[in-house]
Amino acid sequence: MVVATAAICAPALARGPKGHGGGGHDGQLWLLARAAGVPRTQIMTAFQNDANLKSDFANVRTTRQTLQACLLSSPNSCSAQISAYGSAVQALSQERMNVWATVFTGASNLQQAATVQGQLDQLHAQRKQIFQQIFGSSSTGEGSSATGG
Repeated sequence: MVVATAAICAPALARGPKGHGGGGHDGQLWLLARAAGVPRTQIMTAFQNDANLKSDFANVRTTRQTLQACLLSSPNSCSAQISAYGSAVQALSQERMNVWATVFTGASNLQQAATVQGQLDQLHAQRKQIFQQIFGSSSTGEGSSATGG
């Protein structure tokens, strides 16, 4: 049952608006928005029409390139570039969440999305339990097996 559900949910979790954080947390928000009754086109339009988001993506790209160039030339003096990149990533993340807030504001079935979130949380807990059974849990984080091997 878990395997079948995971096989069905995994592709959905990986989906998201193209070029706008299609995986990770945004992928889960995409799934929840769809569960809440928000049409795909409405989600895509919200992301495509956000001018701040476009400039934030460009800023992250530029500051990352600048940081990488610094790390390759003089890694001990990159604190300003690291700070600029961190600020750019934070601004992008905040703008993405602002867009998601707008998307969810128009949702017609938030209760269904909450139900799906609960199911996803259960799947995550089951997945974690399976990994712990296979790899064991280690306080050192080295992933030793439960049998000590």
